[in-house]
Amino acid sequence: MTGVTVQIAVVGGGPAGLAAAGEAHAAGARVLLVDERPALGGRAVIVPGARGLAEGLMRDLRAAEVWRGSLVWGLFGRTLAALHGGRTRLATADAVILATGALERLVPFPGWTLGGVMTVEAGWELVRAGGIGQASGPAVVAGGPDAGTLAARLAERGTGVLLISAQRPKNLPEKVPVIPGTVASARGNDGSVERVLLADGTEHECRMLCVESPRAPLVDLARLAGAPCIYQPSLGGFVPRYDRTLALHGPTAGLYIAGDAGGVDTPRAAAESGRLAARSALGALGLLPEAGVRQDEARRQLRAASAPFVAVAREAMVIGAMPDDVVERWEGPPETIFCPCEGVSVGILQAAVDDGARSADELKRRTRCGMGACQWRRCGTAVMRWLSGTLDVPMGRLPLPSVRAPVRPVPLPAIAGAEAPAPALDG
Repeated sequence: MTGVTVQIAVVGGGPAGLAAAGEAHAAGARVLLVDERPALGGRAVIVPGARGLAEGLMRDLRAAEVWRGSLVWGLFGRTLAALHGGRTRLATADAVILATGALERLVPFPGWTLGGVMTVEAGWELVRAGGIGQASGPAVVAGGPDAGTLAARLAERGTGVLLISAQRPKNLPEKVPVIPGTVASARGNDGSVERVLLADGTEHECRMLCVESPRAPLVDLARLAGAPCIYQPSLGGFVPRYDRTLALHGPTAGLYIAGDAGGVDTPRAAAESGRLAARSALGALGLLPEAGVRQDEARRQLRAASAPFVAVAREAMVIGAMPDDVVERWEGPPETIFCPCEGVSVGILQAAVDDGARSADELKRRTRCGMGACQWRRCGTAVMRWLSGTLDVPMGRLPLPSVRAPVRPVPLPAIAGAEAPAPALDG
């Protein structure tokens, strides 16, 4: 394994990571930015109105060192282990900023594992890649504002689309029908979706079903570093504890959180949180004059860029005033698959609970739920919510699944130092 030493390392190339790296680089720090995807920008490049923000942040990084297409699979103190160029490379930093983002996760329903069923965010990725057009077949998009925007873009591409939403978006073309309703199940043959069934019993043909779903912070690296997590629905679910400087609680000093991973709700707010994390790290390292003043400025900008309820929830979390009585519920038939990787259904999970399982780790040992390639990334939040309702235990009092390096599947030769192919990105 080869290694580098920098003053500030940033994990994640979305708005938060770009802003953090740019701020640190402008202050004269030696900076390394590591991002899993070949192209920087994160979710901002597919969110309407946010692409300009991402492009502006990327221009500020032209002279900085960036590892694109590199998967960070471990964090040991302030040393990152990343699969870069087919080999594991280590990066040791005086400060590490985790801007690992959030992942939109489908809430399981019958048929959600069929081909063609995806999140709205995944639908945007297909549009961006040019993989959807008039010949793609009818599409159904369900959800709120993001779903409406995707439906409009699909219509522009010539795709026949139906929007399931409580209200008609202002900019939606007149030719796109809108009906209220809730997705109950998806049905199809040969492993692909062909119809969607709504809760009112009506069916609609589709070859693509995009459902707007909650985005949950990606906190594996923060947890690996020992940061405790709390459950705050207003911030997306489980988030690591941090202070007003965005420094993580835990055994290792010099670790910071930024962006969606810390419960931020918009690309602009993510960028402001990245600037705050960078200014905090620079101040701690003695690299930023008037660090306190600059941090206060960034905090004001972050609050202004956030929805009021998100800003209040974030500030409550900082002082430890968090709810611990939130019990989540899930309803559906027992044959519904919860863990696609291992084919584990709700019925199998229920049998394990009836046999005494009381945590996600116990469910994993008894049923293999969470043992697949995604390592809880697709099913973890859903399983925790189901377990909360089944046991009538608040989310914040349930133990999270254990985490260890590598936090993502990587080829064994890559860990040993030999050259190996990079793993596929999440779909």
